Amino acid sequence: MSSSVDVLIIGAGVSGLYAGQLLNEVDNLSVLIVEAGQIIGGRVRQNQGFVPWKIDLGGEFIHGENTFVKKLSDSKGWKTIPSFNPETEYAYLGRERKSFLFLNDKDVEYMMDFVEKSGIEPPKIDCTLLDHVVKNKVPFRVLGLIDTSYAKTWSTDIDKIGMREYIREMEKEFDLDNGEDNFRLEESYAQLIEYMSTNLKIKLNWQAKKVIYSKEEGKVHVVNQHGEQIAAKKVILTIPITVLQSADIEFVPPLPAEKVQAIQSLQMDSALKVILKFRAKFWGDNNRVFCCADCFIPQIWFDGPPERNLPKDKEVWICVGFIGGDLAANISTMAKETVVDTFLRQLDEMFTTPENVNPASKSYLDVLIYDWSKHPFIRGSYTHPSIGADFPHTKISEPVHDYLFFAGEGSATTHESATVNGAIQTGIRAANEVAQSLGFTLKHNPLH
Repeated sequence: MSSSVDVLIIGAGVSGLYAGQLLNEVDNLSVLIVEAGQIIGGRVRQNQGFVPWKIDLGGEFIHGENTFVKKLSDSKGWKTIPSFNPETEYAYLGRERKSFLFLNDKDVEYMMDFVEKSGIEPPKIDCTLLDHVVKNKVPFRVLGLIDTSYAKTWSTDIDKIGMREYIREMEKEFDLDNGEDNFRLEESYAQLIEYMSTNLKIKLNWQAKKVIYSKEEGKVHVVNQHGEQIAAKKVILTIPITVLQSADIEFVPPLPAEKVQAIQSLQMDSALKVILKFRAKFWGDNNRVFCCADCFIPQIWFDGPPERNLPKDKEVWICVGFIGGDLAANISTMAKETVVDTFLRQLDEMFTTPENVNPASKSYLDVLIYDWSKHPFIRGSYTHPSIGADFPHTKISEPVHDYLFFAGEGSATTHESATVNGAIQTGIRAANEVAQSLGFTLKHNPLH
């Protein structure tokens, strides 16, 4: 069984969906998206039913008021909820049993100055963030803060972050000036996925297994797990870096050696969310996010009333624990009861008072755990600055013979990787590249 389209997009994550949306607006251009899984959205996925609102299990925040996603949300009238900013971001040191606002600690100030200085005076030879910290004799207390604030934000460990690529990501962040305020969509990122997928032709459970491209024929043939074939003039691949690395898809002829090397050099670690539901709120109104050094769960944040407008008798709150790297891989093997008990003990220690010694344990209701490393077509979180890598995003993003085009957060060159916003920007880039290759311009071009 075979069919033919003008543009075939492999992967229905946000980059593939938005590339498809832009190309679908072009007259007389046939566009099809194929998705290996049973639902669209990629690393944007929701749970409905655990609490009265939809919970984002993957991408959750809009990182900055100046991002494309925030501007799109505002233009569509989608309601956003302010989530956190430097004035509501806290640190907790497990060894000291102490929490404090990031802005009010001399060691945090030292840490930020150190990281900024690293960008101005980078190491001459690439090394890990841990090696760089130790070499510069950073105090142990600050080392823990760097690990939880920086490495864990990249969903990895301090000994896996490569300084050369990390500095480049910092430079991108500085140039973009996305803003310091972070938001959630009140209706979750499901609102974005619904908008992006409108009027698109999408085939689910269609796993690309072989991509055959030929200069002579001028077409690309993509074969799925059942031997079904689709021919296309252009193909956009938006699959995660882990899938590209595992050779799940055979390319005939093989991809250029430089691209393969770039793909293999960029790493993506494990990640999971542990979401605890409570009958009562035991944290302060200003406590939005905690980076927890020397703790079981390194990053936590909260959601619920008053930001969620619920009837009094249905009020519940959640605490989201985000774990990446080796710790995520270890927790993935633990019994659910052990994970819950250990997380609750951490929260009890953080928020204990003389009047309420075990506030978390007393108000605990239920748990929801989502492990992204177990997703068969994603297998982790998102890419992180990797030791030994050398501008891998640039090589990954480059088209092959004007037939194969690449998008997804792992191909982000001008915008931030590891975010929903950055992934969408790669979809915009790929759509423009395809349009130029086919000799037309997009009707709606967000780049202009």
